[in-house]
Amino acid sequence: MTTQRTSRALAREAAGLCLTAFGVLGVLVALGTLHWAAGLNAALGGVIVAALALSPKPDAPRYTHILRWTICGVAYSGAAACSFVACPPIGWLYVALAVAAAGFWLATRESEGA
Repeated sequence: MTTQRTSRALAREAAGLCLTAFGVLGVLVALGTLHWAAGLNAALGGVIVAALALSPKPDAPRYTHILRWTICGVAYSGAAACSFVACPPIGWLYVALAVAAAGFWLATRESEGA
């Protein structure tokens, strides 16, 4: 049994990736024509999703984990700033979600002294 993929499967995957890329580009351009902050907010949301989905292995160097969370934090801050420009209530929603996530992280963290 071979583990190589057929040329038809590779062509289908390549076509799917191209269609996905053009679809995402179309969404970003459409949002950018409505308001530049809406397009940038969507792009930064994609960066956040990609950074969370592409997690390094547990035995990866510490700096890779720090870099991943730094990218998430910078992208989230940028998305919040763009949201304040486009629609201030959505910007406040970003702030409230960050506060709630910090509270959840603190509440579920194991105590170090106990």
